[in-house]
Amino acid sequence: MSEQEKASYIEADDSTRLILTPSSTAQATYFFVQEIGRFKATFPYFTERDHLHSYLILHTLSGRGRLHYQGQQYMLSQGDLFFIDCMDYQRYEAIQEEDWEFLWVHVQGATLDGYYEQFHQRQFPVCHSAESSRIPELIRQLLQIQIPRNNKTELISSQLIVQLLTEVVLASIHTGEKSNTIPASILDLQQFLEKHYTDPITLDDLAQKYNTNKFQLSRDFKQYIGLPPIEYLINIRINAAKGMLRYSDKSIQQIASAVGIYNVSHFINLFKARVDCTPLAYRKEWT
Repeated sequence: MSEQEKASYIEADDSTRLILTPSSTAQATYFFVQEIGRFKATFPYFTERDHLHSYLILHTLSGRGRLHYQGQQYMLSQGDLFFIDCMDYQRYEAIQEEDWEFLWVHVQGATLDGYYEQFHQRQFPVCHSAESSRIPELIRQLLQIQIPRNNKTELISSQLIVQLLTEVVLASIHTGEKSNTIPASILDLQQFLEKHYTDPITLDDLAQKYNTNKFQLSRDFKQYIGLPPIEYLINIRINAAKGMLRYSDKSIQQIASAVGIYNVSHFINLFKARVDCTPLAYRKEWT
């Protein structure tokens, strides 16, 4: 289905909008800006669309607005931002009580899907940025460098978009955490895995050790560390195996056992799934 958009643009005279066409190089290689601007919108301003191949980041500077997205409504106030996939239906609008001022940028790029998926692990499109957040300044910089354009504009834009996406995902993580401090139990589990990776360890073993439900343990560990505990353990083992493959004469079977994986076929499969080559091929490439 083609893009569908309806809008009522009630905006202040000092609002700014730039619509850009990226070069073929930018489309193939970089993150790039499709549209960017700053609005001071007045009721009944709204934008309503779907089926647009673009991602939208919008940051509220002042006032209040409202987002309708994926069947839910979200009120937006100063410091709130949203990051949405414009293929899905969305409507965002000013409300009657006050003007709504915001910065926004439509972006695309070959690997942008991964940032979006990371942001939406909370399954919540809105988060709040800290007062010290660099997000509004990064959008302003993106806006300022578009005119006049030169042979560096698209490359610098891509760099700024990476920084912006990183800040947006971090804001989402901080919003989702009750505290930015990693709980002592999670740190203890992390240290346990790093010290005892050569031992046979299962998720059931860990749940029993920490006296908790294994599914809750896995969720909590992933929330703070970024991976479930068993996946984290496998990564420790693979990293240790890489060192032995490069700096020892041990056989593949000996290395597998040395990192706590006693089935050599299973070790090879785990290694290949994460490194995209067999342990033997890795050894040949790096030695």
